[in-house]
Amino acid sequence: MQRYRECHDFYHAITGLPVVVEGEIALKTFEFANTLLPMTGLSMFAVMRLKPEEQERFWKLHLPWAVRNGLASKAVINVYWEEQLERDVDELRKELGIEKPVDLREIRKIMRRQKKMAEEAAKTKKRY
Repeated sequence: MQRYRECHDFYHAITGLPVVVEGEIALKTFEFANTLLPMTGLSMFAVMRLKPEEQERFWKLHLPWAVRNGLASKAVINVYWEEQLERDVDELRKELGIEKPVDLREIRKIMRRQKKMAEEAAKTKKRY
């Protein structure tokens, strides 16, 4: 359990999932499929905390990615991350059999931009 806690941030780095609730839940799902640690599976219930559009993204994008990659990749808990710090992350990801997930940061940026544009359009419509 200690080793798992020590390695969690490395899992963020290797998967590219950001440290936001949505990224954490996706990572926990990956961890559960990869390690079968019960607490990581229980963490998936946090999906209920997400906004509806985030839940939809989780079910359509993150869950399939996490299960597929967690099951197919090498056991990440067995990696000595301290010995991998100088390695190229894409090379290491390939060696472990982990596909890079959809860029959650970019998706969130696009969603914020679309929301802002919709709000501005609504304000303009009210004025006329």
